[in-house]
Amino acid sequence: MRIFFSLTPVFNPVVRSKYKTPMNTFGYLKLVIRDEFRALKEEARESKIFVITLIVAIIGLVIYLKPFPDRHIFFAAFHPNSDWSQLANGSANHLSNKTGLDIKAIYTEGAVENVARLNDPNDQANAGFTYGLVLEKEELNGIYSLGSIGYEPVWILYNQKRTGKIHSLNTLAQYKVGLGPVKSGSYRIAKKIFEVINIEVDGRKNFLSDTFANNGAKLKNGEIDAFIFVSTNRDSATQDLLHSPNIAIFDFKNADAYSKKFNSFVKLTLPADSLDIDKQLPKHDISMLATTTSLVVKRTMHPDLQLALLMGAKDGNRNSNNLFFAKRNEFPAYVDPLIPISPVAEHYYDYGPPHSMRYLPYWLAGLVDRTWLILLTILAIFYPLSKLNFHFRKFRFTVKEIPHYKELLEIEKRLCNQKLSAQDKVEMMERLDRINSIAIQGEVPISEEAAYFRFLNAIHLLRKKIEDA
Repeated sequence: MRIFFSLTPVFNPVVRSKYKTPMNTFGYLKLVIRDEFRALKEEARESKIFVITLIVAIIGLVIYLKPFPDRHIFFAAFHPNSDWSQLANGSANHLSNKTGLDIKAIYTEGAVENVARLNDPNDQANAGFTYGLVLEKEELNGIYSLGSIGYEPVWILYNQKRTGKIHSLNTLAQYKVGLGPVKSGSYRIAKKIFEVINIEVDGRKNFLSDTFANNGAKLKNGEIDAFIFVSTNRDSATQDLLHSPNIAIFDFKNADAYSKKFNSFVKLTLPADSLDIDKQLPKHDISMLATTTSLVVKRTMHPDLQLALLMGAKDGNRNSNNLFFAKRNEFPAYVDPLIPISPVAEHYYDYGPPHSMRYLPYWLAGLVDRTWLILLTILAIFYPLSKLNFHFRKFRFTVKEIPHYKELLEIEKRLCNQKLSAQDKVEMMERLDRINSIAIQGEVPISEEAAYFRFLNAIHLLRKKIEDA
């Protein structure tokens, strides 16, 4: 049966149902949004490969950006009463209050074990302290440095009552010397110091490895003559030894030479009376060899956690009341190049902390800092497109109209270029009926009603031409 054309919208129940109440701004916007979402849903159904590709790309971008970091940091430090453990616990309190991170200290034998645990993918430790000087090349594969956080003097203490004044390392090597545990940084640093003067620590009976506490007790009671260890002067056990009777500090006269041979060594001066003004301890300035404590993390640690640790170290150094060798705001700094620097730390030292950290949580500020270039690129692409007044609902409506207009154009050409038989007219009328039926059953988006009726009018005009041909 032939379907006859009408200009009234009664043939399109969808169009008619939109305007049951007078139109206002809110109602118009509501219809626009509804039609846009409907167009997107239809496109998703028709373009499944594109949609799947887009979803995979979005998931890949989210995995790459890692917007939600873990909130747990397990700090590999040293024995419970050490300065490193105190520093880890202090950082835990500071960061917990400021960022809500859950930080726990893990007690170890020192710098070497800390790195071994960080290199173990199954170990929960993901941050810790170490010295670059004590690490072998293969021990650097799984860690990044966030920078040094302070100076660590190499304390060479000896019992002056038993040995007399010691002026050289060669002389010192003739006595019983206590060293830290084999897996500690103190042991490896002492080993490097003596290797320079061709003295091998391993295998010599007068070099004795033991715990920090045991060596300290042995030095005071005379079981050993000297004790070599690396520690800050804040360490309570170190302070106890420095104030013990007959305990002298080795004056490292050639510290400058060692700092030239190993770029992780620096020379420090312990000023006269600086340990105890009343007791004039020490009696004169003492040259000391020192390294720096590196704050290291697993390479897999989330970038935002690394940034939080760096900011915590910065705040800790700025607000510390216990600065001795370091100047305020001197650390953190990347001064030990033996450990590869983290890309997060490198960006921090080159450009400073993200400005958004003043207003946003650390994880969100870190995400913005890592993605601003991507966001700017997206904006640069889509802002010009937005100026084209591109509306998806109109675009899809136009795309659906084009094939029908092509059919109408073919009919128009046949009418102009050849004489039609009665059968040709019947076939053309049936094609117009089919197009008309499709048109009145389709969805017309808001603001495209005029285009819809222009299309129906084109069908009507062709009917008249066919009837008059």
